[in-house]
Amino acid sequence: MIKKADLEKAKQIYKYMEEDFPKNEIPNHTGFVKLTQENIQNVYIYEENSQEIAYFITMEKDKKVLITHLAVIKEHRGQGVGKRFIEAIKEFLANKKVLIVEVESEKNAKNEQELEVIEKRLRYYLNAGFVKCNELEYILYNVDYYILTYSTDESSIFPNVLKDTLESIYDGLFPKENLSINITI
Repeated sequence: MIKKADLEKAKQIYKYMEEDFPKNEIPNHTGFVKLTQENIQNVYIYEENSQEIAYFITMEKDKKVLITHLAVIKEHRGQGVGKRFIEAIKEFLANKKVLIVEVESEKNAKNEQELEVIEKRLRYYLNAGFVKCNELEYILYNVDYYILTYSTDESSIFPNVLKDTLESIYDGLFPKENLSINITI
């Protein structure tokens, strides 16, 4: 079951994030709290048998949802939770036009271990039915990303629509020079 986290639960989830993500992928605590308080981002918790198993964070514009963070809590990894979790997210957000995720490009890997993590993330989303948008070159804070989408509304995954959606989601959150999105058709 997926539930929206209140502010106190979101602060607890932030502590999970500090364990689950590299420092450069975690927003600062003050900014995280502000975005949550102002409903710019939504924080969700996934439970099984009344136990917190995983969480995800979203930003949305016009029924197009960017999943900014998604993780299974450390002690529940390796138990097949990830597949159930992503299916639950797809069902929970079924009324949305498109789900968007950012996955670091392999060229960002500094070593074999980082490359394995990136490849594993990419496979996870592709196996869950997400599709890589090869027509977008996407750089955020000097890090290259792939954009992957899951949608039943084909018009929501056109590169120009994705570009506009991502730019509008991030508008005002950080200096424009930190985001570069180019259509490469």
